[in-house]
Amino acid sequence: MSDYRFLLSGKWLGFFALACAAAAVSVYLAGWQMDRNDHLVGENAKITRNYRAEPLTGNEAAAQFAAHDPTLTWHPVELTGEYLAEDQVLVRNRPQDGRVGYEVLVPFRTQAGDVVVLDRGWIPTGSAANGMPDEVPAPPTGQVSVTARLRPGEPAVDRGAPEGQIATIQLQELQERWDRPIGTAAYAEVFAEDPAPAVAPAPAPEPEIDSGPHLSYSLQWYAFAALFFVAYGYAARQQARNDAWDRQYAAEMERHLSQFYDEDGNYVGEGEEELVIRQMEMADDMPAHLKSLMRPKPQRRRHRPTWEEEEDALLDAFEDGVMDGTENRTMSPAAVRAMD
Repeated sequence: MSDYRFLLSGKWLGFFALACAAAAVSVYLAGWQMDRNDHLVGENAKITRNYRAEPLTGNEAAAQFAAHDPTLTWHPVELTGEYLAEDQVLVRNRPQDGRVGYEVLVPFRTQAGDVVVLDRGWIPTGSAANGMPDEVPAPPTGQVSVTARLRPGEPAVDRGAPEGQIATIQLQELQERWDRPIGTAAYAEVFAEDPAPAVAPAPAPEPEIDSGPHLSYSLQWYAFAALFFVAYGYAARQQARNDAWDRQYAAEMERHLSQFYDEDGNYVGEGEEELVIRQMEMADDMPAHLKSLMRPKPQRRRHRPTWEEEEDALLDAFEDGVMDGTENRTMSPAAVRAMD
């Protein structure tokens, strides 16, 4: 494990912390996508279970508008009563079949006296420049039996609408608008009326059962979380291998340079030192961390002897002169001054 001691350095600890942070974010995003997938799976299950179920009737049906059970969304209900057509409103900006139009909302009073909100269906915008519908089909008069599917109310939006229109099916706002008690827990989308009118809005299309790409996105984020650590491990392995190669190369270069330089850095090779230095200059094309291994510090060439070398030479000359009795002849004036 000594090859991996660099993992305790500040740089590599920072890399590890970065990998942990990136993995944590990926796991969070994976969980978020999984929650969205679970929500859609639950919605699909409700559509499959409730859409074509036998309708709820009587008090059981009316109770859903006052306290809606979310598990019964899309479940049919059967109500008998009368439309309060004078309070009809249009919900604007509702697309269907590639066209923009309106949904027609009408309050409905049941035989028990409860008032609920019914969505009679969709109508397109008209040909006029103002975007209003050409005609709004009137609801049947008198006592009517309707079959509709339960839907929860929509959230409020910060958007206005012209007179007779609303921007969203916010049931509390409708209660204030109509100034009468209504069921504010749910409304219902009508798909059958008895007696049937001659002209009626288009019923809402059947909802699609589709979970979307959320599950695959979640799995991708989990994979990313694991890949951050795989990348960290791979980078650490490569660093350890590079360090081993550098140590091996340094040893080879030390062996190679020992042919030309002694332990003190003095050139002892045969031939010109310039050739060795020129060979070392080829290291300029190598990575920076190898250049110091390839290029030893050459000995500085001296163009003139130092004072120490001149003094040693003078002493040698003096000793040679004493030995042969010619010291006065062999010593130069500079040597004599040096001896003084």
